[in-house]
Amino acid sequence: MNNSLYIAASALLLNQKNIDVISNNLANVNTTGFKKDITIAESFPEVLLSKINDRIDFDNHKAFTGVNVERDGEAFTLTINSGYFRVNTPAGISHSRSLSFTVDENGYLKTFYRDLKGQLKTDGENYVLGQNGPIRVEGGDIEIDNNGNVLSGGQIVDNLITFPPLNVIGTTSGGVRFDKIAIDYTPGTITETGNKLDFALEGDGFFKVQTPNGIAYTRDGAFTLDANGQLVTKEGYAVLGQNGPIVLGQNSFEVNGNGDIIINGQVQDRLDMVDIDNKEYLRKQGNNLYTMLENMEAEEVPFTGRLLQGYLETSNVNTIKEMVNMITALRSYEVNQKIIQAQDQLLDRVVNDLGRL
Repeated sequence: MNNSLYIAASALLLNQKNIDVISNNLANVNTTGFKKDITIAESFPEVLLSKINDRIDFDNHKAFTGVNVERDGEAFTLTINSGYFRVNTPAGISHSRSLSFTVDENGYLKTFYRDLKGQLKTDGENYVLGQNGPIRVEGGDIEIDNNGNVLSGGQIVDNLITFPPLNVIGTTSGGVRFDKIAIDYTPGTITETGNKLDFALEGDGFFKVQTPNGIAYTRDGAFTLDANGQLVTKEGYAVLGQNGPIVLGQNSFEVNGNGDIIINGQVQDRLDMVDIDNKEYLRKQGNNLYTMLENMEAEEVPFTGRLLQGYLETSNVNTIKEMVNMITALRSYEVNQKIIQAQDQLLDRVVNDLGRL
């Protein structure tokens, strides 16, 4: 079947997901403390493309000129003019003439991403393949020589480059696919409300909330008091302090920039505010709450920003930018629809016209 149909169809599915995410962002443009979502996509593996029963075209096989190596701390970026690097992905082995990788905590060479602080992360990433499978080194210090050999401690561990048969003329891909939804934690605008039960966090961090399913986190500081004088979210979940749920009763109170709750001139408690080092594992649970991915523990660190009483943080969704993104996604969707229609018409002519010859 025509590969163009698969590629265009995959693009349609991705654009449909993009439109859903953008629509949700726009629906929450006025939601206090809301953080917009971003669609992350990746291409299907680049597979080798070969000639069948045809002469070998030696012009497609350039003489190997060595490996160009660039290093940025623990990250390596390699490029070659001939041959291929191989990476083992969930969808199959991918071939490429450029490769970025690092050494994970177990000594394996893997692709990586950078977290919000720019640190290298390899969880969920792909293994780099050598001649003998996934490459593992002892210790994190490695070198790559001009021939693509991986050296550790001065000894060759494996070679990164594969030279395919001469009938291979390049690579081809099956299009793109949706990978995951990431959260953009860029701060929203802080606006004054004058309500003593409204709080905003200036800096990276979260309020901690007690829910029936355990601890959750939120940036939405629009709190209220329940019938028992306990500080709760709009959904009735208890806002946590250092000593547990916060009970204010009918007392007059103030909260300073550190989160100290002051009643009658005495500090009674402090709002439990934390930052999370592994925010990439936070997932939205509705009601403006975040919880950690199953089987993952939050790496809580002290909140180093400032608490503002009588203020709220607005959504970080930029309406104009999201509308532009929506239009772009719609145009891309329409283009891929036309590609499918054109390929369908071409196949119709092949079957009905050429079939009669």
